[in-house]
Amino acid sequence: MAKKKKKKKTAKKKTAKKKTAKKKTAKKKATVMKPKNDIRKKGGPKKVYLSLGSNVGDREEYIEQAVFLLEKIKGVKVTKRSTNYETAAEGKSSRQPPYINAAIELTTNLAPEKLLAACQDIEITLGREREVEWGPRTIDMDILLFDDLIRSDDVLQIPHPLMHDRMFVLKPLREIAPNLMHPMLEKTIDQLFQEKKSEMGDKYDDDLPGFKQIKGGFVDDYERW
Repeated sequence: MAKKKKKKKTAKKKTAKKKTAKKKTAKKKATVMKPKNDIRKKGGPKKVYLSLGSNVGDREEYIEQAVFLLEKIKGVKVTKRSTNYETAAEGKSSRQPPYINAAIELTTNLAPEKLLAACQDIEITLGREREVEWGPRTIDMDILLFDDLIRSDDVLQIPHPLMHDRMFVLKPLREIAPNLMHPMLEKTIDQLFQEKKSEMGDKYDDDLPGFKQIKGGFVDDYERW
């Protein structure tokens, strides 16, 4: 009888070892089966492009302050900045004073919603009021592209749905990222710029006062602020 009990105990031990081995295998499989778009797997900061605009008060200073405040946010690093351009107001705001527009490139570990909230906080800090739709503004900050993210909901639309149709967005953006690919239209910023330029025909001219280059300020040129 003693021998039979030993055999039973040995069999139980073998069964337990098999179960442990199966659990380990399952864990390994679970790790391998993580989705390809898992943010944790990609890791690292994301490259983001913003459009800045101002048509109230000291317009250039508001642009400078917006970039300066962005650089102060933990998890944000401004890496490129376009020349400032003066452009005539368009559409519903065409009777307003002309704008100063610029584009910036930054890297960030922030989620899109948190970056949006940070931009809105800067707009409030710099005195933007939203009482009138399409009204004059001390500063306007739009997220154009967030890495290769495509998103459309009540909070955010990325890529910006109107960026490809706005020359005051495309020209500064083309200056710092001409070969950047639009993830939905599958065209570079330079291609979108050239298409819009052709569409405008005689209305577009680099030398017209309505699209005047003001001054430049590229990577790491922040001391003058």
